[in-house]
Amino acid sequence: MLEAKIYNPVKIVFGVGCVREVGKYASRLGRKALIVTTSGGSMRKHGFLDIVSKSLEEHGVRCAIFDGVKTNPTTEIADEGTRVALRENVDVIIGLGGGSAIDVAKAIAVTAASGGSSKEYLYIYGKQPGKALPIIAIPTTHGTGSEVDRYAVLTDEERKAKVSIVSDLIYPRVALLDPKLTVTLPPRLTAATTVDALAHSLEAYVARYGNRMAQIYAVEAIKEIFGNAVKAYANGKNLEARARLLWASMLAGLAINIGRTCLPHALEHPISAFLGIHHGEGLAALLPTWIKRGLKEKIFNNLAVELGLKDADELYEKVVSLLKSIGMNVRLGEHGLTEDMVEKLVGNAWTYLTPLIENNPYKVSREETCKMLLNTI
Repeated sequence: MLEAKIYNPVKIVFGVGCVREVGKYASRLGRKALIVTTSGGSMRKHGFLDIVSKSLEEHGVRCAIFDGVKTNPTTEIADEGTRVALRENVDVIIGLGGGSAIDVAKAIAVTAASGGSSKEYLYIYGKQPGKALPIIAIPTTHGTGSEVDRYAVLTDEERKAKVSIVSDLIYPRVALLDPKLTVTLPPRLTAATTVDALAHSLEAYVARYGNRMAQIYAVEAIKEIFGNAVKAYANGKNLEARARLLWASMLAGLAINIGRTCLPHALEHPISAFLGIHHGEGLAALLPTWIKRGLKEKIFNNLAVELGLKDADELYEKVVSLLKSIGMNVRLGEHGLTEDMVEKLVGNAWTYLTPLIENNPYKVSREETCKMLLNTI
């Protein structure tokens, strides 16, 4: 018997040029916006910041900018942004960039309205926000799907815990998905962010907390990724391929919003927290081992059928082949992971990310997860 609990209040606007509508939507939510974006300068370089600022101005919305977001952002970075939001007295938050920028925007929306530090609202501490400023999300990568979910992933530097704020209050009011904003992604980021969306889809499909709706989203996302990842990697200006990957990322975000992620993300978060590598690269190293172990449990059989594949073994081979084709046949030893670090990283996962481990479709022991991580070196 089918059972499901589904909730998603995000207004999704998808299409080339839709970023120029940000002023219209922001004017319905507030009078002054804080644009939260990355520190590398790419949003200025490619003109995205100007497009957003101009649209806001045209609709009578003033703006301030916080451009201090870095990859794998910490709670300290989010709190720095909150101080800007409070000083500028903003009443709407706009996340412009990849998942890091959007997640920091969500955290700022919480702490600017509810007070305190973003660290307090990480799920390991148990405090829930009472309110949040309205959020508009504008993704410039096709990976996290944060524009349509209720999560904000941050790292607590003191504990090296990379975990989430989880709240219905941080669903963006509007998500503007403009494929044109993704064509400037370099090949490595194109590949890494796509792997994140692929992992979201695979994990959500088999997750214990998932349901049929999560699976429907996941299947469509995987089909688009299999069909377009290599095209976008080979030619970043292929707008059709970019659009389909952005669509897939959004679908994958909807999938994990229901089913959540599981073991690959539980093991990867400590990896990127300690090693500082891109989240997608860490996932690329973990996915083959995780899928291969799952073949014994036959957990991917139904997914393989829905994808039109012969069997789950073919799914495994297809994932491995894709990773190689987009330069994501990652070995974590090349990124600084050593055997003596494995127990520490696994311990971190079992301490702070047990909900994701418990969401895995097959049971694993701490010892087995150590072996899985050793296989990635």
